[in-house]
Amino acid sequence: MSVPATIRAARIHAFGGPEELRVEEIPAPTAGPGEVLVRVLTAGLNPLDYKMRDGSSGKAKLLTLPAVLGREMTGTVLGAAEDVDLDALGTAVGTQVFGVRGLDDPRGTYAEVIAMPAAELAPVPESSTTDPLAAGGLALAGVTALVTIEDARIREGDTVLIHGGTGGVGQLLIPLALQAGASRVWATGRAANAERITELGGVPIAYDETDWEAAIDEATESRGVDVVLDTHYFTTFAPSLDHLAEGGRIVVLPSLADLSPATARGIDARIPSLAPSRERLDRLAAAWADGTLPLEVGEILPLDDVARGHEQLETGHTRGKLLVDLR
Repeated sequence: MSVPATIRAARIHAFGGPEELRVEEIPAPTAGPGEVLVRVLTAGLNPLDYKMRDGSSGKAKLLTLPAVLGREMTGTVLGAAEDVDLDALGTAVGTQVFGVRGLDDPRGTYAEVIAMPAAELAPVPESSTTDPLAAGGLALAGVTALVTIEDARIREGDTVLIHGGTGGVGQLLIPLALQAGASRVWATGRAANAERITELGGVPIAYDETDWEAAIDEATESRGVDVVLDTHYFTTFAPSLDHLAEGGRIVVLPSLADLSPATARGIDARIPSLAPSRERLDRLAAAWADGTLPLEVGEILPLDDVARGHEQLETGHTRGKLLVDLR
């Protein structure tokens, strides 16, 4: 497959608000050692993206402006560097793949063609129950959810509270926690999304209608839960510490979260580290294809509307995954 000389991409020339995102023509990339060239179909939008855009993420210092944003995507293989055996990897030219960049790779995915390390890509499985375009939002949320569950060390019979049960990661955490052995999973979300939490096997707590702290106290007879998985952090982390059972654990997703209030009390608190690998991506793909790990897409936006997607992300109330269309 041929690679065009120039491609369309969304990038920033300065840190700031969504208006800093510009869609423009840039030179097409080439594949470096160990890399695969991919024609992007859809790219996922994530909170990390707007934190890179406004400079609030510690990872923003890795960017050289102007910079393309985005961390994950799905697309078709165009070719690879000479040291990459695409056939051996099961990713021959024309194969649809999905993947996510490691946190130390500042290159983005909001572009028609990208170069990605082969180790951070996996084939998208054929399935009659999934939309292949949705794979653009599977990798980052999926790997984050897998690592979060690993860090939580959920044991058979544990009770779990998830803050943000209808977000891109939260919707994956509910079934994964149950599969890990949790006896009951409560998940906070808006009342309008309570049905989705129930569909995933969780017990909804409508934070816009109910005091979630009182609800957990009542449900656990003030014992507290064994595990808290906190996708929000800012308004939920400190209060959650008072609703952990003895020996309970808490995992918070924002990479810059301050864990000291928990560690000062002797509470096991962790921040998951995004570590994509072919093994993890293959696990995600298989679970997604067989329906045991559902992925809801909230909206697929045209590339020209990527700034609107960032505005939605910043509200903190998106349901499911937002994707940008690069076809």
